[in-house]
Amino acid sequence: METATHLNNPSPGRWVMKLYLHSGLGLTALMLLVGLVMRAAQAKWVPDLAPGNFYALLTLHGAGMLVGLLLCGMGGLWFLMRRHIHLSAPLALLALGFNLLGVVGVVVATVFGHFAGLYTFLYPMPFDGNWPSWATGVFLISMVLVNIGWMIWCFQMLGAVLRAYGGFRGALGWDFVWHPKAFLAAGRQPPPPEAFPALVAGIDGLVAGMVATLLVVALIVRWLDPRILIDPLWAKNLTYSFAHTLANLIIYILAALIYVGLPYATKRSYHTSTVLIIGWWSSMVFILTNYFHHLYMDFVQPGILQYFGELSSYLTAVPVTAVTIFSALMLVWRSRTRWTLGAIFFYSGLVGWVVGGIGAEIDASVPFNVHLHNTLWVPAHFHTYLLGGCLLFVLGWVFLLLESRSRRDTPEPTRWLISTLIFGGMIVFLLGFYFAGAMGVPRRYAAEPSPGPLIAQIATVGAAIMLVGFILVFIEGLRLRRNYQADRPLWPEVEVSHE
Repeated sequence: METATHLNNPSPGRWVMKLYLHSGLGLTALMLLVGLVMRAAQAKWVPDLAPGNFYALLTLHGAGMLVGLLLCGMGGLWFLMRRHIHLSAPLALLALGFNLLGVVGVVVATVFGHFAGLYTFLYPMPFDGNWPSWATGVFLISMVLVNIGWMIWCFQMLGAVLRAYGGFRGALGWDFVWHPKAFLAAGRQPPPPEAFPALVAGIDGLVAGMVATLLVVALIVRWLDPRILIDPLWAKNLTYSFAHTLANLIIYILAALIYVGLPYATKRSYHTSTVLIIGWWSSMVFILTNYFHHLYMDFVQPGILQYFGELSSYLTAVPVTAVTIFSALMLVWRSRTRWTLGAIFFYSGLVGWVVGGIGAEIDASVPFNVHLHNTLWVPAHFHTYLLGGCLLFVLGWVFLLLESRSRRDTPEPTRWLISTLIFGGMIVFLLGFYFAGAMGVPRRYAAEPSPGPLIAQIATVGAAIMLVGFILVFIEGLRLRRNYQADRPLWPEVEVSHE
């Protein structure tokens, strides 16, 4: 039987979300520091960092940052859906445990074993480096552990959504779209907006997880028996099908926080609509198919897939722009928004998502891709929507929770100082990638050709300023937490408990 539990009392749902958020944000913070060291090395300000160590840190940074932000999204969406449907806390903790074991393994492989096959571990790179063989094995097994944790979460989420909303037909909102009068006349309600990211993450996440399982098992067999060879094009398709899909799903999972958090900040409601549902149907397909733009230069790839990749890459922007971002802007337009730090982070994250998406669309265009894809333009656009989008969504969520119960608000001068440092530093840092990419500076180089080092110096200063802003954010978060008002409900106020 379902009982409403007031969130002033500790609940398994809140603790699960906190563990995911603390783990994810802690890992992300460490990876920000690793990124600063690498950018300073490219600026020639860290002369003692050998190229092998640089590439090992690059591998750690890429894998760690993705897993860190993924954990934040998993915890946030799990908590939101648990307000509506039954989700097992022990199963969620099991998924978290596998992910954290995988993270520990990646640290061991890269820091102690100097594995530098990059987070995509594109075949045959994991087997052609000068690191010990055990480091390759530890890294691949760690990827298996992360993937197991991810698939456990996806199975739980998908199963719960299908049970709660009447199978695929109900979870997809099929009757609401095609038979709205009969649907409403029967007194039925469509799933809430946050249920659609949960459904898409469950379906697409399981597909990506199965692809990753096939790929990593093949690589582990190759590691155990070097005589076994793998077709490189097959491996590359599987690699980007998994990695690109997972990176995209991080953004879409965190969109659920927008659907719930931004209406709270703007004092407006957000509901499921036909346009929103069709947008998520489209995204479910495009997320799985737009990775082909990573293979434009592989001329042996069937041509139809290259055309399909470009078309899918363009179309994937339509539901995002026309549904989530446009509707979010309409929530803010002429609203009574209190521009607290939480609201500022949410709204600014939308900007990062748009700018990063535009950068990705440019790279997905064949005439530009030929010149940009192997340059720093690619790190430019994915740093924009991960750092300037996803991380800000997470911080917006955290601060809306803190601000809803704190006796004090963040003073306006503090908000201005934090915003100036974070966004000013972030713009300088990201523009370094964009300008360098446009000027042909190659990506994944420890020592960059001119004008790479000069641009890296400017970008490193921007990154340092941004990190100072994040430190102030952490301090402000602690201050708000210390000023909690015990009799004030933590937003969102009601969670459905099934204990």
